[in-house]
Amino acid sequence: MAKPPPKPRPDLVQLLPLEEYDFIIVSFSGGKDSVACVLRLLDEGVEPSKIELWHQLIDPPEGPPFFDWPVTPAYCKAFGEALGIPVYFQWREGGFEAELLKHNARSQGVSFETPSGEKIHRPSSERSPIATRRRFPQLAGLETRWCSGKLKIDVASVAVTNQPRFTGKKTLFITGERREESRQRSGYAEKIPYRANAKKRLAHHWRAVLDWPEQQVWEAFDKYKIVPHPAYYLGWGRLSCIACIFGNKNQWASVREIAPDMFAKIAGYEAEFKAETDMTIRKGKTVTEMADAGEEHVSDKPANWQAVAMGEHFKSKWVLWPKRLGTWALPEGAYKKDGGPS
Repeated sequence: MAKPPPKPRPDLVQLLPLEEYDFIIVSFSGGKDSVACVLRLLDEGVEPSKIELWHQLIDPPEGPPFFDWPVTPAYCKAFGEALGIPVYFQWREGGFEAELLKHNARSQGVSFETPSGEKIHRPSSERSPIATRRRFPQLAGLETRWCSGKLKIDVASVAVTNQPRFTGKKTLFITGERREESRQRSGYAEKIPYRANAKKRLAHHWRAVLDWPEQQVWEAFDKYKIVPHPAYYLGWGRLSCIACIFGNKNQWASVREIAPDMFAKIAGYEAEFKAETDMTIRKGKTVTEMADAGEEHVSDKPANWQAVAMGEHFKSKWVLWPKRLGTWALPEGAYKKDGGPS
């Protein structure tokens, strides 16, 4: 018998009126829920110029993609341009691959963009542990599912704490988790102190669409006539990395179909680590075994969406639904129960 969902944790802070925050940051993946956070802010009357979209790159800006959708950075940038919202990128040097291959070393430092156009680099602290990774994140909490913690959560926090513009100011940091996505998320508190909160820096964390059902998310897309990330048109129900560790067998089959070189590299590393530690991404099954058992859902989708998803360009004029296409329509992946971060 399935356990009942945990009781939601109580809020730990009371938010200020939105107009009282000096900065409103949306942690923006390009997925439907982070888009919904932005649209909620617009509904609340927040001026686009008051919002910042922060995207934490899984793969570093230089070099070919290793684990994420190639088009995602371009989609995020185009979305911001279309709505008049500035977009800033943050990343851990070397990205997912460097952290994955870490051997008797510290995690690499963090770099981030600023409104002045600078790219600031902060090296790892000498107090950070020296360790060996050489295993993929596991399907569990943040300590073993290190991709979210090391490549997103920590990276954004470093970018806040190392920018003097936030000192003495009030900052609202927004993320797009929703209760219905997983049992774990069903118990989240909606309003908590942000991890960069300090005496010199007030920072609140708001999960702005935590209680929204998926229907409400897509209704917001329809209202603002937003074109979703290309992954949704290829049948993905959730947007995270293209090779998300939570992917089910059909997703892995689809990754192998649309990104064979990426899949082969991931499978190669997994085999290498399995020989060393007997650990795979999903316990007891390799990604190749999962893909073999699944059915891909890419090859029957429009070729133009396949090309855009695996490219590195997305124009701002593509973000808003073209009037020539008539009524806004749901993408193929809407309401699909896919694997994604829990």
